[in-house]
Amino acid sequence: MAGARRVVIWRHGQTAYNRGGRIQGSSDIPLDDVGLGQAAAAAEQLALLAPAAIVSSDLSRARATAQALADLVGLEVATDPRLRERQYGLWEGLAVADLAGRWPAEYDRWRAGEDIPEIGMESRAAAAARVAQAVLEAAAAAPDDSLIVVATHGGCSVCGITALLELDAQAWLGLRVMRNAHWAVLEGGGRRRPVWRLVGYDLGDVAGRPGMTPWF
Repeated sequence: MAGARRVVIWRHGQTAYNRGGRIQGSSDIPLDDVGLGQAAAAAEQLALLAPAAIVSSDLSRARATAQALADLVGLEVATDPRLRERQYGLWEGLAVADLAGRWPAEYDRWRAGEDIPEIGMESRAAAAARVAQAVLEAAAAAPDDSLIVVATHGGCSVCGITALLELDAQAWLGLRVMRNAHWAVLEGGGRRRPVWRLVGYDLGDVAGRPGMTPWF
């Protein structure tokens, strides 16, 4: 196939909002000290894959994660706002633990897998479409048979990967969110649909936060 054959989709390192269980969405929250260490540790592993290009969300937590790799491999980081996390409207900045008390019905719907447009939440379908398109364009622009790295966010990466697998991102909830600074690998070029296949998920040996952290 023309362009990149493999795409690494890399979740950013930890932020204070991740650590505190707060919804960050499209808010620009930087990496904390643990997140910076996670990004550096993951970058050492990803550098071994010899990426041909690095593309990142323009939010600072993803951009700083991508830069840790760029510094090792001598590449520039291209930014694309389509790789930003989903928007969560009125909920951004709030602790997830507080939502059940303030928005009990909406919280229950959200936990059941629904979007909540009335609080300004972006739909999974909309996030999936923009992320998948950004990934496809980055892959198409890369050298043939190469590997690229896409630094992005927990929730929107699930949506984008689901769309690249040609599944309905609004209805199919089969992927859990990757841990901070971990990554997925998609491979393209097969003769059967979908064109892109998931060959690795939640990969990495990243010190500093062995368990799950909130992705919001």
